[in-house]
Amino acid sequence: METTDSSGHKADIGRTSLSIFLSKDFYTFIAEFYLKMNKKLVDKVFEKAGKESEKASVFGRAEYLAEHIIEEYKFQVSSKTLTRYHKKEYSPSHPLTDYLSKYLGYENYVEFVSKESEPTSKPGDKGFKKNKAWITALMLLLLLGGSTYVGYQNGKEDCMIWKEDHFERIACSGIGNEELLRTFRLENLKKITPTDTITTFFKNGKVQVWYDKSNKKFEFFTAPGIHPVNGKTLKPVTPYIIAKYIKK
Repeated sequence: METTDSSGHKADIGRTSLSIFLSKDFYTFIAEFYLKMNKKLVDKVFEKAGKESEKASVFGRAEYLAEHIIEEYKFQVSSKTLTRYHKKEYSPSHPLTDYLSKYLGYENYVEFVSKESEPTSKPGDKGFKKNKAWITALMLLLLLGGSTYVGYQNGKEDCMIWKEDHFERIACSGIGNEELLRTFRLENLKKITPTDTITTFFKNGKVQVWYDKSNKKFEFFTAPGIHPVNGKTLKPVTPYIIAKYIKK
C-alpha cells in the first residue's frame, strides 16, 4: 500500500511495516514494552485492591483479588500466583491480563495498554514517535496478543504442551495446542484418578482436587485453573462429588 507523507514523498507503508516487524530491535522492544506494561497493570490492580479491601499486606490483597476474579469473571487464579506477579517473579498472560484490565475499568488489555502506555520511540531513532509504519506494526502485534509474543521471545523454552496427564516444557513453535510457560501450572496441574482411600481431597480445610464434567465424563486434577484441553474453568471438588462419583 502506498501513501504520501506531509512532504509529498510516497512511502510503501506495508513493506516498511513488515521490515520493522521482522527486525531484531522490534522483537526486543516489544518484549521489554509488554513486560513494562504488565508490571504497571499489576501495580495498579494491587493498589486498587488495597483501597477496596482495606488490606495492608500483599497477600491479603491477593486473596481479595483471587476471590473477585473467580466471582466476577469465572476464572481461577490463586492468591499465591497473584503474589508472585506482584513480586515480579512472573508476568501474567492472556486471558488474565484482560480480566485485570477489566477490574481497572478498561474494556480489555489492549485498551489498558493503549491508554496507559507513554509515547515511545524506536531504539536508536529519536524521531520515531511520528513514524506511522512503526506504530502500525506495534498496534498489529498488540491486537494479535502482546503477552503471547513475550512468552515466545523470552527464551528457547518458554512454552508448554499437554501430554495425556501433565504438561511438558517445550520450545515455542507456534503450534495450536501449546501454552505460554507458567511455572505453577507446569509443576502442579496433573490429571489423576482419585480414590476415597488414597487421595487427599482437603488439607487444612482447603481443596486439593479440582474437576471438570464434560459429555457426562468426570476428569480430576491436582490444581485449579483452566482445563488443558477444552478450556473450561476447573471446579473445586466437594463432599457431594466425592460421595456420589468417587466413593465405590
